[in-house]
Amino acid sequence: MSQKELKRVKVISSLCSGNMSNSDAALALGICTRQIIRLKKKFMVAGDAALIHGNRNRRPKHRIGDDIRADVLRLFQEKYYDFNFSHFTDLLNEKEGISVSRASVARILAAAGIVSKKHVRRRPKLHRGRPRKVAAGMLWQTDATKFEWFGKGNGYATLHAYIDDATNIVAGAFFTVNECMHGYAEALRRGVEKYGLPMEIYSDRHTIFRSTKKLSADEVAEGEKLPLSDFGEGLAELGIGQIFALSPEAKGRIERLWGTLQDRLAAEMRLMGISDIDAANKALPKLIAKHNRKFAVKAQEKVAYVPLQQKIDFDLLFSHREMRRTEHSGTISYKGCCYRPAEGNLDLDFKRKKFEVQETHCGKLFLVHEKGLVEMDKVEKPAPPVTLKLPSGRKQHSQRPMNRLRIIPGKGPSRKTLLLLQITHVMPPRK
Repeated sequence: MSQKELKRVKVISSLCSGNMSNSDAALALGICTRQIIRLKKKFMVAGDAALIHGNRNRRPKHRIGDDIRADVLRLFQEKYYDFNFSHFTDLLNEKEGISVSRASVARILAAAGIVSKKHVRRRPKLHRGRPRKVAAGMLWQTDATKFEWFGKGNGYATLHAYIDDATNIVAGAFFTVNECMHGYAEALRRGVEKYGLPMEIYSDRHTIFRSTKKLSADEVAEGEKLPLSDFGEGLAELGIGQIFALSPEAKGRIERLWGTLQDRLAAEMRLMGISDIDAANKALPKLIAKHNRKFAVKAQEKVAYVPLQQKIDFDLLFSHREMRRTEHSGTISYKGCCYRPAEGNLDLDFKRKKFEVQETHCGKLFLVHEKGLVEMDKVEKPAPPVTLKLPSGRKQHSQRPMNRLRIIPGKGPSRKTLLLLQITHVMPPRK
């Protein structure tokens, strides 16, 4: 018997012997008088056994069978060992055909001594949460995270992503080796092509998003604005505003997304056999759609996305931009190489002018002319002029360049000219 049942036996025995009244017994056990009368009748018929619960030592009809318990434990230990309990429960229902609740899975695994990897004590919140935007497309938060996405010991990759502030939908994502402008531009392209242009983007103060140049006091007095970064220039052309966060907590939705994706996405890719960046980028749309179905919330109002009016070359839009001055021949020097306008653009005026040059991620170079973009072709850089030096020990007047030696037509080279040619190319210096 339990302690509660032993107390009931003692009280009901006193009641039956006349030492207590029904109201006193009800007060002692914390139940009503009607219930006391019922227990007294049962006790007088069956004794102490009447006060034991009727389901004692009986197996519940809705109890999970031992074979299902064994399957749940085996699947977690052999196949889903790197999943948390909630994610593991989802896949049991979706892929394994085992319909159990998360609480049941936790009890089965806890009985075997297994603790969820998400089982951590939550720290108290230090920052007040910011209300969500009222409509999808009003604000996208963005960031990148470097992680061992393909398993421990298989190298690191960086995931760039955008999350909608109103609906919690991951709009676009893309893997690269390191955090870079190409990763953000490609993730943005995927999101814009599917949903449309957002009104603003909320990011940190990385140099990809803002320029590090500081204005002087004179420039501030003249009203000049800070120059935009290459990525900022592309956003400005799309009409997308920028907001810079002063702390990670300010853009908490994208920061919390990393905890979810590093847990669930990495495990999903392992099940799919994905072990490199190219395969991961191909599978990302399907995996992100599955994530959105589970974690998306409903916005208060209709969407605020701006549809694309025409097709946009994101590789060119988010290119590296620099200023260059052309030579008299119309060529420019860029990263130690020589470039000239491609065929069909040679009739434009390029001589001795300053132009903006854009280099795309794939390595193409374009010049921004007033009549449009001009593609530049790489050509061989002209060799520098060769300076001929006379052997040491000669007189100063004999050290003239060969191209300045005069040969009178009809008379041939003079004796002095022949002597200079012989000294420069043939004769060794005197000892």
